[in-house]
Amino acid sequence: MLYPIYSNSLSELEYKRYIRHVVLDHIGYNGQKRLKAAKILFIGAGGLAACGILYLAASGLGCIGIVDDDKVAYSNLHRQILYTDDDIGKLKVHVVRDRVKYINSSCSVNIYSCRIDEKNCKDIIKNYDIVIDTTDNFQSRYLISRSCYLRNKVHIYGAVQAFQGHMSVFNYKGGTSYFDLYPKKLNLDKQECNILGVLGILTGIIGMLQATEVIKIILGTGNILSGYLLVYNLLDSSFKKLKIIPQKNYDLVESYYNHKFLNFNFLSQCNLSLIMNQFAIILIDVRQPEEFQKYHLSKAINIPLRNMRSIKTINFIHNYSLHKKIVVYCYDNLRSLVASQILYKNQIVHYRLNSE
Repeated sequence: MLYPIYSNSLSELEYKRYIRHVVLDHIGYNGQKRLKAAKILFIGAGGLAACGILYLAASGLGCIGIVDDDKVAYSNLHRQILYTDDDIGKLKVHVVRDRVKYINSSCSVNIYSCRIDEKNCKDIIKNYDIVIDTTDNFQSRYLISRSCYLRNKVHIYGAVQAFQGHMSVFNYKGGTSYFDLYPKKLNLDKQECNILGVLGILTGIIGMLQATEVIKIILGTGNILSGYLLVYNLLDSSFKKLKIIPQKNYDLVESYYNHKFLNFNFLSQCNLSLIMNQFAIILIDVRQPEEFQKYHLSKAINIPLRNMRSIKTINFIHNYSLHKKIVVYCYDNLRSLVASQILYKNQIVHYRLNSE
């Protein structure tokens, strides 16, 4: 996944500053311009975010957003290296903004002094390419995962406890999500994890691993940690990669749709064959192009979910719906559910295919 280059060139000072990047084969001049054009959002400005924000700003990132409503406290200082004694009592986002501008005055900084919730999360993340989850509670992580899924944003997850850290990349090219790692049925959002102890330096290690995945995704280089959970044990210096098994469930969208809508014009594989024998249909695969190319149903066309809301797409589907039956699908039913809601709101009669 290569992020587009919006800036025509690097300034002479930028070229001098990032020359050690530019000479690398996997970065080069164009790679540095991609970093300059990228927009990255940190949700949480604590220990995990501290090192990542500093190094991404220093690497030439063009825009960083930070969401946090907390103030700096003494108990933060052993791991949140962005802050000093002089910052006690100040809003973290204000301190971070000043630190980033001090490190890289060319980096644009957007701050959101609030706690993410169901109302604001999707609107905040829509303007960013990648979302880095540096929160410390399960409720926020589920919310971030669901919002990134619905907005088609890459979600980079990190967590620490005591002497062990976890990290993974979610929603990358249709890959696994946080809900696959921790299904909602485990009821983890009822548990507290922000009061547990942690060795301060561990947050820096996991935070830097998150930032490293950001760089790789922007540049389109290396193997992205999608579909795996990286587990780091500080005490024995070990790294383990555990495969994440995709789950078939409606956790990602259940908060947005009621039971009636889940069954709206639901179509089984068997009934699809019957309809195809009686009517002309348009079969729309709403997955990413990479997934569509690997496998798709015969005669299906590809309209990724991220494009479904555009006026051009809605008009295209509406015109065909006048003479043909519209059927939307994806391999796990989740994106087709979101696409179905979009069509429903635009009063387009359609069916949603059950992939099972």
